[in-house]
Amino acid sequence: MATTITIADLFPDDHGMILVAKDGVDGLPRHISEVTNGAACGCVCFGCGRRLIARNGGDIRAHSFAHRYEDMVIDCFSSGETALHLRAKEIIASHRRITLPPSFVAGLDGQPIEVTPEVCVALRDVTLEAVVGEVIPDVTATMPDGRRLFIEITNTHPCTTEKIAKLDLMGVEVLEIMVSSYRAVPLDELDDIILDKAPRKLIHSSEAKAKAAEIAGYRQQLEEAKRAEAQRLVGVYRSPSIHNHLKAQTLTEDLVQLGLAEYMDLKDERPSAFIIYRRQWQAVVLDRLYRAQSEFLKPMDIIQSFANAEWPKKEIAYTTSEHSRWIAANIADDFKSPYEEVLAYLSRLHAEGAVYEIKGKGFAMSRELFIRIGAAIEKRERPERRINELKMTFRDIGSLMLPADGRMPSFDAWLKGRAVAVRLSVEQLLIDETGKYTDLTDRMKALYRATLGLKAYKKVDQPEDLVGLPVRNLVNRLMTAIAEKDKREKAEWDARLQRQKAEEETLRKQEAADRVFRIAEAALFWVHDVELFLDTPLPEHNDRTPRELASESYQGFNQAQAILSKIRHAEQAVRAAENLQRDVIGKLWEQAYSRIPRREIADLWPRQSWPELGGAKPLDYCKDEKTLKRCLEVLEDFVASERKRGRR
Repeated sequence: MATTITIADLFPDDHGMILVAKDGVDGLPRHISEVTNGAACGCVCFGCGRRLIARNGGDIRAHSFAHRYEDMVIDCFSSGETALHLRAKEIIASHRRITLPPSFVAGLDGQPIEVTPEVCVALRDVTLEAVVGEVIPDVTATMPDGRRLFIEITNTHPCTTEKIAKLDLMGVEVLEIMVSSYRAVPLDELDDIILDKAPRKLIHSSEAKAKAAEIAGYRQQLEEAKRAEAQRLVGVYRSPSIHNHLKAQTLTEDLVQLGLAEYMDLKDERPSAFIIYRRQWQAVVLDRLYRAQSEFLKPMDIIQSFANAEWPKKEIAYTTSEHSRWIAANIADDFKSPYEEVLAYLSRLHAEGAVYEIKGKGFAMSRELFIRIGAAIEKRERPERRINELKMTFRDIGSLMLPADGRMPSFDAWLKGRAVAVRLSVEQLLIDETGKYTDLTDRMKALYRATLGLKAYKKVDQPEDLVGLPVRNLVNRLMTAIAEKDKREKAEWDARLQRQKAEEETLRKQEAADRVFRIAEAALFWVHDVELFLDTPLPEHNDRTPRELASESYQGFNQAQAILSKIRHAEQAVRAAENLQRDVIGKLWEQAYSRIPRREIADLWPRQSWPELGGAKPLDYCKDEKTLKRCLEVLEDFVASERKRGRR
């Protein structure tokens, strides 16, 4: 049974042993296990064509083919490749077709563009390893349109760069088929793999080459147009026409006065991406950074404000940073877009420590420079600010004066006098840092507060320090006004006290009359003569009458009520005693009529005096339940006595 031969078998194994050779008769591949031992194997080398001997009869050495000793061939590494190429040629020649992969070239954007699709083409004139010029293609063939096709079968090593360069010069189609992943496939099963399935690529394609040339030509046109446009933009950038922006120039001069000249190109007259001088737009950038304080600014924020002012040169206003850098790298190294111009300036400020940057946020002025500018601004504006401060207080004091108080001097004359008083000029006083100016303003404000307080009639000390102002009459008038106001207020207060006392007296009398009236009303129910009761002296109250007690106070009113309460209680007791006496006398009559049968005797008995009652009559003796009980006992004794007399 024939041994199955794979692609891997065509090549020497890991120990350099040749396992497959070419049959010297039919040219077919033979495995070492299929042939007769020794020179009788009848096989030759696929690579060099020399006769081989088979070493497959022993048990010590591995079975393999070897070149004859007399051929002096130390090694032959091309046998496998040649065998593979022969098998590929047989397959291609047998089927007379091959599948070509799609071809691609890089487009203008660098992305691949398909030039030709995958296609199966018919072939003719298939030849194995024919010498063509300086190269030996594995397989050569002719395509239907007459173009020659070189086919390279690659097992482990693709075409070398040198070979590819030579093939390129020949102007032929070159197809490379990679079979390294099919080493275990038997040779008899390689047809579909060689023809269609194995990975392949067109190393050279006339269509791809033509397309590439077309794209290269177009790219060259674009490049030339790009360079021409870049040259035009450079011309715009370098245009010597520069406008002097008055407001920006004033700002520039202000910043110079503040000591910021080092951060601006004051003498640089070169053009830039803006229509105004470099120093002017640089001054605006510095000003924006200062006004932003601790907030971050991005270059685009500044560009937007410049665009609003129409400062960027129109032709380069929208040049991208990428294009700007390309122009600087390839055309003119001084070129910058407006954005790159501002970014470069901010980067310069960053390098000089004037600003700091946080990625993603932008640039902000350093605290040191911010403080430095603030101090410079304060020092520059100090004279004007101070003179305005003094003028305001000066006017405030003058506004309090009336014509009769006199006239204020001119502010300038007064200020000059104050400066002379401290041995300074006006200019020196307005920038003074030794405390003399501060003392002057404090005295002025103290004078204004004092006079304002006097005008408001507040109790403040009379100002003695008039700070060189003729306001003595004003102070005296205000002090006089306060004294007159105090006098009026005292008179009003005294009058108010008098009215209050009169009202209190009227109220007191009214309350006294009300108390007497209430006592009189209460007395109507318990005394017969109210007036007599009200005017009767009371010994227990130092002979004062109830009327006098009630008039004096609420305490006396309560005392009069207590006296009236005693009278009420006594009257109530008398009435209660009389009611009780009537009740018991009624009971006495009832018992008398009940116990004494004879009416005339019953009528007489209560009216008679009885020794048992101490000689008193029962009608007089009987006052309560106790005396009633005693009278009834006497009545029973009388009734019993009468009964005895009647029996006798």
